[in-house]
Amino acid sequence: MEKEQIQYFVNKVSEFIDLYDKPIKEKWNLSFPKYPMTYSPILCVSGFLFAVIVIVPIIKKFFRNIKNSFCLKKNYEEDMIYLHKYGNVDQYLPSLSPFCLKLEAYLRFASLKYTVVSKPNFNLAPKGKLPFIERNGEILDDSSFIINWINDQIEFDPDSNLVSDEKAIALATKRLLEDHLYFIIMKQRWLTKDGYNFTKTCFKDIPWYCRSCILSKIKKNVQNTLHLQGLGRFSDDELYELANEDIKCLSSLLGESEYVFGTQEPTSLDIYIFSFIASIIQLPYDYPLKTLVMNKRNLVNHCKRIGHLYFQEYDWDFE
Repeated sequence: MEKEQIQYFVNKVSEFIDLYDKPIKEKWNLSFPKYPMTYSPILCVSGFLFAVIVIVPIIKKFFRNIKNSFCLKKNYEEDMIYLHKYGNVDQYLPSLSPFCLKLEAYLRFASLKYTVVSKPNFNLAPKGKLPFIERNGEILDDSSFIINWINDQIEFDPDSNLVSDEKAIALATKRLLEDHLYFIIMKQRWLTKDGYNFTKTCFKDIPWYCRSCILSKIKKNVQNTLHLQGLGRFSDDELYELANEDIKCLSSLLGESEYVFGTQEPTSLDIYIFSFIASIIQLPYDYPLKTLVMNKRNLVNHCKRIGHLYFQEYDWDFE
């Protein structure tokens, strides 16, 4: 019975193919009688599409994995953390990315030895994004997951003295920074004239002959991402209002304390807040978002305090 069903299915498929093959062949043979078509054009097109959609990506992934196995650092120091990140911004910041800055600050916060990879290989990044780390030939990605991994590896818990309500507030504030304020920062950097003019200077490692093309592509990707995320659809005045609410929330949370929640030592949330505030106010030009933060002296002083603690090689005595 199964054999008959298979044969029936094959016959139906053949009839369907012949239905479209026949007029194509006839038209071809009339137009090019010296080169008669003896094969099925439908099967050829189907085979080509199958190869492009299925076979080619499999082959590319296979060779990419082989390439990446050679790209992994072979002469690594045991237990050394190799940090792949966007490069520093002259004398202003260790990285233009608040996520890269957050992870590097946390590595110093946890007193872990690490080495910065000067030319990060995006092909090694599991999600195609920075930052990520290599350790003993293994790759870990996503700054927040890496921070969780750090805490587990060395049993480091800077939030151990926080009560459950404070931990909940800390998590919600981290989401505010990473899933809201970050996109406002991105729009300012890439989609405003002053922001883009400065941002372009931070990609000197890209060869000059393709820099313009690559930056234009990144700018377009940012624009599309912001539109899909939603904040890209807002006017500048609307974004200013939203940013003002975010900054006021952070300032109120910090209050007059040196660190969030009035602790004697920084918590993980202090590192997060520092990374995003520094990414705003350490850039050497004025813009509305920077002005909002500079008017909140407690946030400015908090940024300076963390900066002096963990990045003494940078100038934090700005005004």
